[in-house]
Amino acid sequence: MRPTLPIPFQVAIGLIVLAMPVPSATNVVFMMADDLGWNDVGYHGSEIRTPQIDSIAQRGLQLNRYYATPLCSPTRAAFLTGRIPLRYGVDRPIETQGGLPETELLLTDVLKAAGYETGVVGKWHLGLAHVKHHPNSRGFDTAYGHLGPAVDYWTHIWDGGLDWHRNGSVLNEEGYTTELIGKEAERVISERDKTKPLFLYVAFNAPHGPLQAPAESESAYASIQNPRRRTYAAMVSEMDQAVGGILGALEREGLTDDTLIVWCSDNGGAVRLGADNSPLRGGKGGSFEGGIRVPATVWMPGSIEGGRTFTQMMTVADWFPTIATALGIDLEADSQLDGLDMWPALTKGDVVDRTEPYVVGVFDSVALIDGSWKYVEPLPRGGSGVAHLFRLDRDPEEREDLAEVEPERFEPRPALHRITPLTPHTPHHLPPPPGPRRRRPGGRPPPNAGGEGARMPPGRGGGAVDGWKEITKPPWVEAADR
Repeated sequence: MRPTLPIPFQVAIGLIVLAMPVPSATNVVFMMADDLGWNDVGYHGSEIRTPQIDSIAQRGLQLNRYYATPLCSPTRAAFLTGRIPLRYGVDRPIETQGGLPETELLLTDVLKAAGYETGVVGKWHLGLAHVKHHPNSRGFDTAYGHLGPAVDYWTHIWDGGLDWHRNGSVLNEEGYTTELIGKEAERVISERDKTKPLFLYVAFNAPHGPLQAPAESESAYASIQNPRRRTYAAMVSEMDQAVGGILGALEREGLTDDTLIVWCSDNGGAVRLGADNSPLRGGKGGSFEGGIRVPATVWMPGSIEGGRTFTQMMTVADWFPTIATALGIDLEADSQLDGLDMWPALTKGDVVDRTEPYVVGVFDSVALIDGSWKYVEPLPRGGSGVAHLFRLDRDPEEREDLAEVEPERFEPRPALHRITPLTPHTPHHLPPPPGPRRRRPGGRPPPNAGGEGARMPPGRGGGAVDGWKEITKPPWVEAADR
């Protein structure tokens, strides 16, 4: 029987955790890309070269049916809470107001109780308007990167202010964000507290817009005629190099054999910005497969290896209980998590049965996945609002709508997904306050806030952003003092 030293946690959702010292110093490095399409990795046959990411897939498992949500904030929320974000009101990007509800217990809370050092590097996007929503207030010992939805890759400006920080203090630092994120992750690994195991969450902002890449990286894809696709490919390659640096840091520190390594995307790619989700239908923002079924791979020497393809369904919410089991942390049987413990499946090939349909989606596009059956309601933005029914084992590309062919399966679906408990809307559903630089959630940022065609600092292939070195106050700093 494993010795334990229980440390109870109980929160509003009724989750009780018994966290105990980890019997073996198992580390976790969880890497997440931003808006990467299904067909944008080398191991899926893309023309984009991703040898470092491919190396994880070749040594571990390719998760062939892994589901995120259609948008950034909901996926990040599901990862850290182990729950469907629709339950607690996170159904769209969190921008100028609100954040991940404080009532939610996070994976970091559990890991810190078990003696882990916790760090996040890169994109947060779970609340910036108040310090209570910042990563250092949500279980992370250290945090570095940007808090908002997007940032200029060179100037680090978003919405008229500098959104780049270390542990909540604005950081004026030169460099391409993807490279900076990779180097910071390497630093955290090498300078970690060596008396504790490490949980490191590396959230790349690549290849999310704006489309910006070093000229030398773009030149390597000169054969790609579409200029957006060419820049996008260069951005993915930059991220792959950063992944290689992180893997190298683990190797140098002698941690590879004791580390659970995960790499995935947060949602499907934005086709208008050069992503390729083929052969899947749709993309970012919608609940067709191209928006929610994303590339992912996991590797842990001695436990998860072999270069195999994992075909069972897995979701972003599953990581909470799965990581807990991998690290020897017991969760009570009545834990109110939507995610399932996939550790037996990943390590031994056991079949994990989902007794309840899984609901995934955002404010205007929800899907219900029940085994091989998938119900989508309504169509993504810009569609007709007509609901669909698909059988994914026979039709993964969602070409054949079975709504009329299988009415006995189609008609009960709406009621089934609507019984999922939803809490009242949280503050980020309110429109942003009026002002010359504010915009609606999901809107396109102004040109100097990192949108397409954003001006870059001197020496980076564009004109200077006026005073870019002097901008040190992000637009949300006053609100953060509340």
